[in-house]
Amino acid sequence: MKGIVGVLALLLFVSSVTAFSADKASIVYIEGDVSMNGSPAVVGDEVLPGAVLTTAKESLCQIVFNAKNIVHMAAGTTLRFDAKALSRGATLQKGAVAMVLRNLNPLISGNPGDELRFTIKTSTAVAGVRGTCFFVAVEDENNTYVCACNGAIHLEGSGGQFTQNLASSHHQEVRVTRSASGISVIAAPLLYHTDGDVEAIAARIDEKIDWTKIDR
Repeated sequence: MKGIVGVLALLLFVSSVTAFSADKASIVYIEGDVSMNGSPAVVGDEVLPGAVLTTAKESLCQIVFNAKNIVHMAAGTTLRFDAKALSRGATLQKGAVAMVLRNLNPLISGNPGDELRFTIKTSTAVAGVRGTCFFVAVEDENNTYVCACNGAIHLEGSGGQFTQNLASSHHQEVRVTRSASGISVIAAPLLYHTDGDVEAIAARIDEKIDWTKIDR
């Protein structure tokens, strides 16, 4: 799997995201070939709940919603957003995504007192996150790599076989593996992304990462 190192440096030279209304999701950056619901996508396209986005080889895509949340899709990624509300979550079918979430609107849950959580699902794991920076990669149908880059993640098996909480100010990585004997979660090295990658993604929404404290 090709990492996102290097390519993201280009993003620092692209103008910042501006003037996004609440709950609106739009594609703000494309490199290479990207499709949405099977048709070619372009910068400025609105991303509706239930949309499926795919990046081809050597391609990238970034989506911003609620102005201060950004989804970065690496090359060779297929991501399906929640059909009810894009900001509730997504299913990562293949590839890798990095996200910086700084504005999960209370309308996501519908109840002001509810805990707000963006959920990303893979074939082996379900990660629920609040305002945070994180990275998820589907290595293959039996292995999911998850990193709490700067924040907190509630991690569960796709079939409810386990629960585990990750929290870190500077990267905590695990690999969730499915085998004939069940699901295992083991510590993993830092792979596929760097501090600079995460910082470049955050800069697209005019945010900075404070690596000295856990973003919750």
